[in-house]
Amino acid sequence: MRVQGYVIHTRPFQDDKVLVDILTREAGLIRGVWRKKTKEARVSPGSFLLLEFELSGRSELKTIRSAEALGASIQLTGTALYSAFYVHELIERLLPVNLPFEPLFILYQWLISHLGGDVPIAPLLRRFELGLFEELGVQVNMAATSRGEVLEPNQLYQLHHKFGLRPYYGEQPKVKPIVFLDGAAAMAYASGSWNNKYVLTLAKELHRAWLDLALGEKPLKSRSLLPASPYDGERLWQVPIFKLSDKV
Repeated sequence: MRVQGYVIHTRPFQDDKVLVDILTREAGLIRGVWRKKTKEARVSPGSFLLLEFELSGRSELKTIRSAEALGASIQLTGTALYSAFYVHELIERLLPVNLPFEPLFILYQWLISHLGGDVPIAPLLRRFELGLFEELGVQVNMAATSRGEVLEPNQLYQLHHKFGLRPYYGEQPKVKPIVFLDGAAAMAYASGSWNNKYVLTLAKELHRAWLDLALGEKPLKSRSLLPASPYDGERLWQVPIFKLSDKV
């Protein structure tokens, strides 16, 4: 079997082998074994480089027979490199093995190509996270209330993992929401207004909550490599509150 893909993670396996996680166009996340001590392969395949792999084996763990570069490697440094490590850790921990996710593969290609350029990194990460949520089916509809009602820009809503958006009228919530936000903020997020710093801050708060729910108790190691910027804005019942209608 031949597939095109990117190396997401490698780790030692026995004396002369390496376990390799590969994000492929054809079959999603594949796990394979790479022999280092062969005439064809002295080192493991590198990251940020589109490769064509020849795989064999009927089990979930494939044998990697060969890996041939299909282009030049993208060089990442500093925060861009740490951001890529973060994305790789999300892929490795959240994607099921051997299920096609071609839209996510295309989004990953877009992400690393832009990480190598001189552009703001935060919008790239939020866009990738959103694509990951869409593929996994864990995101909440931010374009309407949980009952399908049209959002009002000045109305304040509470957002819950299970219940979605519900109008908020000042009572103490029985279940702590992820955030409070007005309709204007929710609609700006739903439309992908990543050039708005306020929407980016909202997205970071939402995505972190959704990721923590999906990942469970084991934290992401790569988060410690990225700049920490906890939310320091307005809160209600100790919950972050976002009111974009006040910003325009």
